[in-house]
Amino acid sequence: MNRTFLLLIFLLVNTLRSNGIAEDIEFKEPYLDRWTYPNNSTPGSRGMASVFANSSDWDRMGQFVLGFQTSDFIPIEKGSESYKVESITLTLVTPGEPSFQYDPTYDLFETYLSEDLDPGRPIELHGAGYRNDYSGEDFLSRNTPSFSGGLRTVYPLSWDEEGNELDVSGNVALAVESKPWAIGKIAGPEEGAYVNEENEVIFGIDLTDPDINEYVQNELNAGSLHFVLSSLHTANHQGGFVNFFTSDSPEHAFFGGYSPRMEIKYTIELSEPQVLEDFAINEVQIHNNEITLSWNQIQGSEYVLQSSSDGIDWIDVYTQISNSDEEFSISLPKEQKSKLYKVHKKE
Repeated sequence: MNRTFLLLIFLLVNTLRSNGIAEDIEFKEPYLDRWTYPNNSTPGSRGMASVFANSSDWDRMGQFVLGFQTSDFIPIEKGSESYKVESITLTLVTPGEPSFQYDPTYDLFETYLSEDLDPGRPIELHGAGYRNDYSGEDFLSRNTPSFSGGLRTVYPLSWDEEGNELDVSGNVALAVESKPWAIGKIAGPEEGAYVNEENEVIFGIDLTDPDINEYVQNELNAGSLHFVLSSLHTANHQGGFVNFFTSDSPEHAFFGGYSPRMEIKYTIELSEPQVLEDFAINEVQIHNNEITLSWNQIQGSEYVLQSSSDGIDWIDVYTQISNSDEEFSISLPKEQKSKLYKVHKKE
């Protein structure tokens, strides 16, 4: 998998909130995307990941594991409760081949055993649960087995009524609701319409659920977020499954924009407030051993690039007097990478 990823800072606040850091950032590519399937002949590295179920027992056989390394730009170990997340949105691209019937609503497990009154089946997103002391990092090497002892080592996570973790791969057989964290939405087609062309599928995480919110806070505190995509579309030799492009796809390699991506809006509550003036970084890119930043400038003005790991203590990284009104870019060794950057314009 191409380990290069691009992080765009869409919203960089001019001032820190009275007690924290607020950002809106998008990860253009996951550090981990792996297809898992009981009879998979590859370790999960392929250009398409298909999600589907076995119609005989409604087991979610084809699943898509996603991981985003948030620690590169979101400070870690600030205490889970310090992370106040406003929204998390995942975007994946389906080729629409084979076609599938669009259903943006949840289907109760009983509808898989009797009649489903609305057409189609939803595509569901959950957080990642693990067995046998595995973690998301283990799956990066693709040497970690998808199954061990007949059970998935990583699975779509939910909770039962007592708050115990639950693998919902077989929720229909267990006679429990899967309680998805998000259901895929597509702009354009009506409910029940067949999707037969390329479309973006959007998943907005339900952060109003306290269990989901706690999971997200703990993952951000540790430095990464992991999810599992699945569905109960039934597969056959003519299709029936839903395909998604991966970061390994030729389309993403040649054209870009086909990899799964994630946008997160969050605040970290800090013990001391800090004011960031002229916070004007437009773009941050990490590639190989360099980090590149760019910002707008005014000819004749002096700019100071500063970095911080916690939003409290800042150090000067670079100073320059602009000789044009054009956007300025600077590349730094990756070891100088910090969690936060700001540009201060001197009067």
